[in-house]
Amino acid sequence: MTTIGEMGEHKAISRLIQTLGSQADLVVGAGDDCAVCRMPGSGFEQVFTTDPVVENVHFLPGDEPERVGNKAVGRVLSDIAAMGAQPQWILVNVVAPPEQDFRFIEGIYRGMSALCTRFGATIIGGDLAKGTCLELHLFGTGVLPRGTALLRSGARPGDAVFVTGKLGCSLGGKHLDFMPRVEEGSFLRDSGLVNAMMDVSDGLATDLRHILGQSGVGAELDAATIPRNGTLEQALFDGEDFELLLTTAQPDALAASWPAHFGCDLVRIGSITAEQDALRVDGRLLAAKAFEHFQA
Repeated sequence: MTTIGEMGEHKAISRLIQTLGSQADLVVGAGDDCAVCRMPGSGFEQVFTTDPVVENVHFLPGDEPERVGNKAVGRVLSDIAAMGAQPQWILVNVVAPPEQDFRFIEGIYRGMSALCTRFGATIIGGDLAKGTCLELHLFGTGVLPRGTALLRSGARPGDAVFVTGKLGCSLGGKHLDFMPRVEEGSFLRDSGLVNAMMDVSDGLATDLRHILGQSGVGAELDAATIPRNGTLEQALFDGEDFELLLTTAQPDALAASWPAHFGCDLVRIGSITAEQDALRVDGRLLAAKAFEHFQA
């Protein structure tokens, strides 16, 4: 018997993806931040994503419930933002032990509702079930004009690599309090200048490798330019920053238009190369290292 712990998260996901089906209106299936599906009879497409938030994995029992709610719905909104889509509908399944303080769950819903209101999303239902610890399983949809979704697979040699904010040390509080880059994602889609994009949830090094693998390219990062809290190692590997990571063939035009809309600079941190699957930092080949569920 092979256990999921022996396989690890990413290999298990890869195996499960092979069992999934397809359909004519499915534009992008599993493997990106969201699936993308056509909306027949319209000029739009919907994106679909789901994310769990589990006690003692993604938050601690002593964390403020409103902050837990912010994280729970923020993770879904961040995926939607990474496609350049506008959030629509949210479903929430709650799993909890019978002794769970219901006021804590009400606080979580206050946090979720506040963030949804800010970005035009609506919680429309869900379910409640008994379990051994508190878990939140969220499902979300978004909408965008047909053919405009920003995927991980579009990076090309010569592209510049940008990130929307500081990376690393998210356990200091950002992993609960982050603001998903929904407005930034829509702006980047509308610009027409972005070739590939995703959000940084598993760490810069790990997530950039997803873009490299799906685009068939490599990357060279300049360590001094990576905006960070803490060390370079933390910026590369900590994760749960929920900034947007993107590539563009027109860096000057994109960087010049950014400050007027968001009051800060869009930071260039490197370039895409033709060295397939190779991620280098200041010329040094970076070994693969990432957090994975089910493995120490």
